[in-house]
Amino acid sequence: MDKLLVSLLLVIVALLIILFGMFFLLVFYRMQEMKNKKGIREYIEARKDDWYEYLLGDGMPIEVLMPNGPLELEAIDELFFRFSYHFSSDEINKKVNTFAALYMSDYYSKNLHSRSSGVRINALNKISLFNLTFMLDPVSKVLAKRKIYPKAEYLLIYEIIIKFSRTDFIAHFIHPKVPLGEFDYKRLLLELDETQISLLAEDFNELPDVLQLTLIEIIGVRHYLDWLPLLHECLDSPAQELRIRALKSIAKLEVADALKLYEVFSHSDVWEERLMTAKIFRSAPTEEALPVLKHLIKDSTYPVRAQAAKSIKSLKNGQQALYSVITTSSDEFAVDVAEEMLGKE
Repeated sequence: MDKLLVSLLLVIVALLIILFGMFFLLVFYRMQEMKNKKGIREYIEARKDDWYEYLLGDGMPIEVLMPNGPLELEAIDELFFRFSYHFSSDEINKKVNTFAALYMSDYYSKNLHSRSSGVRINALNKISLFNLTFMLDPVSKVLAKRKIYPKAEYLLIYEIIIKFSRTDFIAHFIHPKVPLGEFDYKRLLLELDETQISLLAEDFNELPDVLQLTLIEIIGVRHYLDWLPLLHECLDSPAQELRIRALKSIAKLEVADALKLYEVFSHSDVWEERLMTAKIFRSAPTEEALPVLKHLIKDSTYPVRAQAAKSIKSLKNGQQALYSVITTSSDEFAVDVAEEMLGKE
């Protein structure tokens, strides 16, 4: 019994020693953190005028600002962030890029390979925010590692590659390091300019299905009329969702040609395709749109009927056409939705 009590006391003492050790370690790290923050504040206060002169003027030699130690590197990183928040110009970006390439490449590379995900993400955000183009190669090399990082980091890496390289992103989009969803691709594609979208669209058949869907949607959102033929090709796809997305983008483009190509979808078994057809024909000439829309206003699905009524109303003499539906149609649902649409005036 005495031995058991002694053993128990020893365990308690050991636990207390460990707890006190952890407590003092936390206190030490906290004090160190506060000391670093104080040092950063003092550096910024002491050198802010020099940095104003370097970034906003033209009389400060770059070597005068050469950092001395990790603390000054952190302070300069903080200064860059403040300047990028309050001021933004190509000239300032160029000077930040020049200085960072000369004195801070090791600092950002070290943070890029930190064990802490938070530090790595912060480094990626700064590289993108400060337009540190010289970091493209180190950032790209992260993708060659076998280690798997959180998806958030890969998305930031892809955003940087999109930003700093015109073409390198395509291979990464086709074969991403981790599976990407539609939301992820949409976030990335919205970063592309029209030329980059065109490059991606040229390899359309090589793209993952989810990327194809997203790209088709972006073509409509961005109103890229040059890619209307690709949307037409998608209408022949056996993939139902791809056809719906293509029709949706065509509706956003508000084009009035190839109406016969779209009209067949007014008889589709898929109500979403009939809905998109009703949207497309709001942009067609009245004489061509009315027969299709008067057919769709009698659709068995309410969203299709409502969109057909809305499209009819938007046509030239559309209100008279809706009155005609109310007075002549034997379809009570078509009459109801036409009355509803006129009642919204």
